[in-house]
Formats: sequence, structure tokens, C-alpha cells
Amino acid sequence: MSYFCRFMKKLHAKEIKKDKNGKAKQFQLFSIRRPYMRAFHTSRFCFFLAFTSWFGIQPLIPTIMKELKLSKTDVANSGIASVAATIGLRIIVGPLCDRFGPRKIMSALLLTGSIPMALAGLIKNGTGLIVLRLFIGVLGGAFVPCQFWTSIMFNSKIVGTANALVGGWGNLGGGFTFLFMPAIFQLVKFAGADEFLAWKIAVIIPALICCIAGVTILFTSDDCPQGPWRKRILPERTNLDTAVIGEEESLQSEKSKNYDFEYRRQSNAWTVSTVFILCVQYGLCFGVEIATNTVLNLYLLYKFKIEGCNVTEVEVSNEVSKGVSNATQINTFSRNDFHCSVLNQNTASLIASLFGLMNLFARALGGSLSDALFKTLKLPGRLIAHQLCLAGEGVMLIIFSQMTSIPSAIATLTICSVFVQASEGTTFSLVPYVKKQRVGVIAGLVGAGGNTGAIIWNTIWVQLVDINPSMWFWILGVCVICGSTLTLFIRIENTTTWHLFKNKKKEKRELK
Repeated sequence: MSYFCRFMKKLHAKEIKKDKNGKAKQFQLFSIRRPYMRAFHTSRFCFFLAFTSWFGIQPLIPTIMKELKLSKTDVANSGIASVAATIGLRIIVGPLCDRFGPRKIMSALLLTGSIPMALAGLIKNGTGLIVLRLFIGVLGGAFVPCQFWTSIMFNSKIVGTANALVGGWGNLGGGFTFLFMPAIFQLVKFAGADEFLAWKIAVIIPALICCIAGVTILFTSDDCPQGPWRKRILPERTNLDTAVIGEEESLQSEKSKNYDFEYRRQSNAWTVSTVFILCVQYGLCFGVEIATNTVLNLYLLYKFKIEGCNVTEVEVSNEVSKGVSNATQINTFSRNDFHCSVLNQNTASLIASLFGLMNLFARALGGSLSDALFKTLKLPGRLIAHQLCLAGEGVMLIIFSQMTSIPSAIATLTICSVFVQASEGTTFSLVPYVKKQRVGVIAGLVGAGGNTGAIIWNTIWVQLVDINPSMWFWILGVCVICGSTLTLFIRIENTTTWHLFKNKKKEKRELK
């Protein structure tokens, strides 16, 4: 007991240095001291829970398809619905955080999202699944208060690190859920329930955890350095700046007057085009991650089949042996082609979890690569790092689409995931340089581009799932490679990738 007390005392021990607005100037990862590090750990944990529940239905889809006799298209459309809800929420939740503070909004999202998750067992058909996942998509909006919270607590020197960590570690929930939900499912089955009852009970567990967390954070954490949201210090800001999703804080209005002449001359046309390109490219990395999370376990089941096995024959013979003679029923049963899969629901989910679990380090890896090249090549170095990560992602997606064995698929999937997450990190390493007075606004637009991209990729999946699922990854890869070339047209602080070659030519002339 005394050892535990000493351990808890260490977690609360050190005082954290603050700036004039009360924001932390230090980052102590292993501390849970209020208000700063408590808010950090609370925001990342809540975002992790939200992501886990948001995709909590996906690992159990094979069983749900079997019980409700759903088609591949029904499931694919439900994936689109789960992502679509987050786009509207991004627009709504930001201003709500400004009005009520991140703690209450995070709590509201967790409590609201837990309700449809707990009621998932009541659905009876494909339409019910689509509507259900649309409402569960509320949990995807937790990204906004998560980033808002850390932006309020930490000053500009360390807020980028704080935001990257809570974002990456929160996204881990997308991989963890493919381990957690099948484990709960098997545990309930082991207790005596059949598979159709087991999944209905399993989905209640993450809903219950979200509900408990949503209530608990109201009493165990703080909105801002001053405590309650009403006591916050309001720094001077330009009208459009918010503290919602910025990788760095927006500069105060008096500092904006001191911008150098080169930056002031940057045309609005270049700024708009750069923001548009970054939105597209974030859809090519974060959008790919979200879309892949909604289809990957099913893709593995569809892709790797027992050689010589005919899906329709297996299904029809099974149902005829049970006395099913109606042609419509047999046709419906034949849609579920998991009988010929080498994998089962649990093993497919286990492999799919690898994609999300790379968030543990890969997103930060992209930021580190960008920082390393920036030290030697300045801003062109960040652009090169971004283009290399996107190009690597595209190549690995194409290679993954051609894999015909499970070991090779696992290896390429893992490498592909590293490039996907690293590309997300390099994207947000560029955002603060686009227009420093509007970092928060631009970061919000770029983030929305990721969700929009996910909807586009899920829509393409609907068209290909019954024809050739592997083609989906091939198309993604080609699009990402083409999108990576757009980096050549990004102009930040009057600098492009081409300036690197111009500078080298200039150096050669000076040497001569």
C-alpha cells in the first residue's frame, strides 16, 4: 500500500511551468497532474474509447451478415454511413467546444454514441444497420474536442507534440477494436451463448465503458488551465482563429503585423490552391485509413479462399440439407460467402488490427522524418518527406492488392500502414506554414478532407465489392501515387520543392 502511495505521489509530483495565459510550457508524459497532464491523458483515452466503439461493429460483421442475411452492398453502405456522420459533426462540434468547453462536449459525444451502440442488437435488416452505424458515427466527432482540449492546455512550443500524440494514440482504437471485440464475442460464447446472442451482448461492453467514461470525466478533469470553462483566459485572436484542431496555436493579432515582407506577398490564390491540395492529400492518407478500417477484415475473408471451393454450391447444399427449398432464400444465403474463406471472423480481425495498431509510432515517425529533412533542407525538406511518404503508401497499396498468400499480405499490410500513418504526420507538419494567422481554420479544413476522402473510397468499394475487391486497393494505390505528385505544386512561405534545385544551382555558380 505504501509503495502504491509513493507511486501516485510521483505521478502528481512536479509542478509544470506556465506561460502568461496559464498554458503549460512543459510536457510530462508520465504525470497525471491536474490540469494539464490530466487533460492530456483524459482526451487521448476518451478519443481511444470513441474510436474503439466507432468501429466496434466492424469485427462482428460476418456474424451479423449471417444472422440478418445481409448482402455485401448492405454492409458497404453501412460503412459509408458511419463515416458520413463525422463530416457534419466537425462543423457543429467546433463552435460547441468554443461555447461550452471540451470536457462537456467530449462527455456528450461519448454518452450519445453509447446509446445506439448498446441498442445494436435490435436491428433486423440492412437498413437498420445503415441507420445504426450513422448514429454510432457520432463518436467519430470526438477528434475535435480531443484536439481542442490539448490546444487549450499547452502553449505553441509543445502543442504540436501534444496534438500529434493524442491524435495518434486515439487512432489506436481503430486497431484495438479488432482485438477487443472478437475477444469479448468469444468470451460470451464460452459462457454459453450462441453466436447470434453473443454479438448482441458484446456490443454492450464498449457502450457501457463509453457511458462510464462520459460521466467520470465531468468530475475528474478540467476544461482549461484555470479549471471551469467560464474562468478561462481569452487571449487576443483574429476573428477566424479558434483553438479547435490546430497543430500550433494561432498567432495573436499584434504579432501578425510583424510578418516578413515575403510572407505578406504570398498570394491568396497560392494559399487556396495549397489548402485544396492538402485536403486532397489528407483524404489520400487519413481517408484511406478510415475507409480501410471499415472494410479490411471483410476483404481478407473475401480474398483468401480454400482452393477449389465453390461458394454457391456450399451454401445451397447446406441450406437444402436443412430443408430450405425457396429459391429466393437460397439466393440470399449464397450472398454470405465466408464458408470458403481460409480465415474466420477472429483471425481476419486479428490481421486487420495490425493496420490500426501502427498508429502507436508511425504517425510520429512521419513528423520526425519531416523535422529531420527540415533541419538540412528547410521547407523543401518537409515537402520532399511528404511526397516520399505518400508515394510509398501508393506503391504498398498496389503491392498489397496483388498478394495471394496470407503471410505476404500481412507483411505488405504492415508496411503500407506505416506509410499511411507517416503521411498523416507529414501532412500536419506542413499545415502551420500555409498561413500562420489561420492555422486552426486550415487544419480543420484539411482534417475534413480526410473524412470526405473516406466516403469517396467507401463509395468506390460498394461498386467493386461484388466484382473484384482487390481492384479497390489497386485503385487507391494509383490515386495516392498520382496525388503525391501534387506536392510539387504546394507553395508555402513562397517556397516550393523546386527551390531546392534552384538553391543548388545558385551554390554551384557561387563556387565557380
